[in-house]
Amino acid sequence: MEQVIGIDVGGTEIKAAVFGPDAQIIYHQKVPTPAGEANIRIPEAVFGIMNNLMSQYGDIRGVGISTAGVVDTCSGEIIFAGGTIPSYKGTNLKKLIEERYGISVAIANDVNAAARGEWWKGAARGSDHFFCMTLGTGIGGCMFSSGELVLGAHYRAGEIGHSLYDKSTGTTYEQRASMSALMKRASQEIEGFTGDGFELFERARKGDKASGFLIDSWTEEIARGIAEMILYADPSIIVIGGGVSEQKEFLLDQINAHLAAYLPPGFSQTKLVVAELGNKAALYGAVYPYFE
Repeated sequence: MEQVIGIDVGGTEIKAAVFGPDAQIIYHQKVPTPAGEANIRIPEAVFGIMNNLMSQYGDIRGVGISTAGVVDTCSGEIIFAGGTIPSYKGTNLKKLIEERYGISVAIANDVNAAARGEWWKGAARGSDHFFCMTLGTGIGGCMFSSGELVLGAHYRAGEIGHSLYDKSTGTTYEQRASMSALMKRASQEIEGFTGDGFELFERARKGDKASGFLIDSWTEEIARGIAEMILYADPSIIVIGGGVSEQKEFLLDQINAHLAAYLPPGFSQTKLVVAELGNKAALYGAVYPYFE
C-alpha cells in the first residue's frame, strides 16, 4: 500500500504526517523547530523525520512539504525568509530530499499549502475566491482565485505579514498582530503572566480585565490587516488558521467587533471563518498534488 509523507516546517514546530491512499492521516508527529543555523539544522531535523517514517512506512510514493518563507515552487529554494527563521534563505528541502531518498517532492509556502488544504477538505470547500491567513509565530497570507493559488510574479502574493509598516514604531503588521506579538505584550503588560496563548484566552473568557483588554487591542490590529485584504481582493470568505483558530467564535467575534471601523459602508460582506483542519491544514495542502 503506497503512502505519502507530508511535512510542515514552521517557526516553532515541524509537523509530519503519513497519508494513506484515501488521503487520511494514519500517523502524525511533531518536533520543535531547531534554533539557529536554519539552513543546516532544519534539513537535519527533516532528515531525522524522514528516516523514521521511511523505516516504518517503506512504500512512499511522494513527499509534500509546506514551509515558512517565500518558496520558488519550481526549484524548491527558499528565496526569502523573515526574522522568524533567520538564515533559512537559500535552503532547498526539495532538492535535498530528492537527492537523498530518490523520491518525488512537491513544495509550497505554508500558507499557500494551508489555503489549498482548506479548499480541498476544510472551511473553503466550494469557494473559489477566498483569502487565507495564518496567525502564528508570524503572519502569512494567500489568495486563492478561480480554483488556483495566486502566487504572483515572484512567489510573494499575499504576504500580508510584511504590510502596514508603521514608521512611528518601526513595526510591520505581523510584529503587532501575530501570536508572538500577543504573547510578548502579555509578558510585558500583565503582571506575573508566564502562560501560553490558551491560558491568556481562558483568562479573558472568565472575565479577567487585563487579558480581555489585551486581546481586544490585539484583535483590532488583526482587523486592520483583514480590512486591507477585503479592499484589495474582495474575497468571498477569509479563512483564519494557526493554533489560535481553535478559539473559534470567541476569536471571530472579537475581530468582527473592530472590522467595520476600517471599511467603507457596504464593504463588510466578506465572511470570516476559522480553519476546519486546524494545524493540519498545511499538511493536507502539501500532499494535495499526489491526490488531485
